[in-house]
Amino acid sequence: MTTVSLRSLRKTYGTVVAVEGVDLEIAEGELIVLLGPSGCGKSTTLRMVAGLETTTSGQLMIGERDVTTLEPKDRDIAMVFQNYALYPHKTIRANMSFGLKMRGMSAADTAREVDRAAEMLDIAHLLDRKPAQLSGGQMQRVALGRALVRDPAIFLLDEPLSNLDAKLRARMREEIALLQRRIGKAMLYVTHDQTEAMTLADRIVIMRDGHVQQIGSPLEVYDRPANAFVAGFVGSPEMNLVPARIESGRIILDDGVATPAPGNAPTGPVLVGIRPEALVPSHQGMPFVVQGVEQLGSQTLFIGLLGPHRVRVLASRINDVAPGEAIHVAVEPEAVHLFDNASGARL
Repeated sequence: MTTVSLRSLRKTYGTVVAVEGVDLEIAEGELIVLLGPSGCGKSTTLRMVAGLETTTSGQLMIGERDVTTLEPKDRDIAMVFQNYALYPHKTIRANMSFGLKMRGMSAADTAREVDRAAEMLDIAHLLDRKPAQLSGGQMQRVALGRALVRDPAIFLLDEPLSNLDAKLRARMREEIALLQRRIGKAMLYVTHDQTEAMTLADRIVIMRDGHVQQIGSPLEVYDRPANAFVAGFVGSPEMNLVPARIESGRIILDDGVATPAPGNAPTGPVLVGIRPEALVPSHQGMPFVVQGVEQLGSQTLFIGLLGPHRVRVLASRINDVAPGEAIHVAVEPEAVHLFDNASGARL
């Protein structure tokens, strides 16, 4: 079994720390997503794995080999870029076979591998065309196919869907997930889109300012975020985070708005996190003044004020509440997340 190990991987540019001490084990057949906002270090981490960036310190292992200082061509990796990086003057077949020819593979073996990958990705009928004759989704499949023919130890994907429209992104997410399960190879996937991360990943690595914030399955990071940053970054709509205090078993917001606290909650000031879907319209509960209504089809998203705090409430479809109206919302104590006011760490 080929595993990939990132051990205290660090990257600095002068005095600027881009990546600080990433430790990660990627099993064969596992799809790991590096998730975070722009500038968090996720792409730099991927490029260090690829050999496109040198490491300042730390070690990178692919299987039993230390590849920390090896050239990209010697690492047994294949990379899919955001901009496809196809040769415009070459046919699709020539684009997919170029890397194999450079490695000295015979023409017959090259043709066989290209045909195999093309059939797997449903682009066999496009092999004689050139990139300008393809749609964005087709070009993305070609880029995946060019990586697939290499049969590497690990696939590296750097925001591969960001140039596609929303509908095509959703379809390509499905195809990448099916492809990864079929080939059974490790994938390291970079994105800032938490929907991509939640739907694709076996595990998500959430990064901020070069530091890993949390590693876990999609539901682990959604249900038990390690800190307020993760809580606010993972989830759409994002988690409501409001300052409050806990007294006598109750969470008290400003203006006297209160709700029962979880068991064993600490007394004093806290940062309260509540998912929008956990706030349920009710005949009793906390007063909520509706400021905006977004109809999403099967659901309705309300934006409004809970005490002085602007929050979101995601409910089953409701047609008879308009901006300016006041309703009540309730939340079960076990659905409340508590974070330290100063550090943001989960309590």
